Amino acid sequence: MTSKYFRQNMRINIIGSCLLLCICLAACGPSDKSSSDSNNNAAALDNKERQYFTNGRNLYETYCANCHMEQGQGLGQLIPPLKNSDFLLANVPAAARWIKNGLNGKIMVNGKTYDQPMPANAKLTPLEIAEILTFISNSWGNTHGGVTTEEVIEVLNQQAN
Repeated sequence: MTSKYFRQNMRINIIGSCLLLCICLAACGPSDKSSSDSNNNAAALDNKERQYFTNGRNLYETYCANCHMEQGQGLGQLIPPLKNSDFLLANVPAAARWIKNGLNGKIMVNGKTYDQPMPANAKLTPLEIAEILTFISNSWGNTHGGVTTEEVIEVLNQQAN
């Protein structure tokens, strides 16, 4: 009788341990951040562009994600999305000016009007802006390709003239 009871108890302990292990593995699995990375175009970039992409992700989290959200979905009717944004993808180099100097006035993004001012990030360097643009234009389904520091400098200089 003791042997039968022991085997039954052992089976319950093994099943319980397996369930606990599965729960722990699921909890330690990929985070939302990893899943957002799986929905990017970084694999199509060359080595330098991939470095820009990686650095741009960190800069995006610091300077942009508070408004445009972690997955680039924007914030309702206030902040436009960057994910699949027709406005961004049609103006990627020009976006260097918006990042550096902010943006005021109405814009149309994916058929919706937004009129919330975007604050300037005047302290960002052309390299940092190129990195952010490379990240946002190749994440969440966007497939623009890399943005160079030279392109950013050219756009910023055009504005100054």
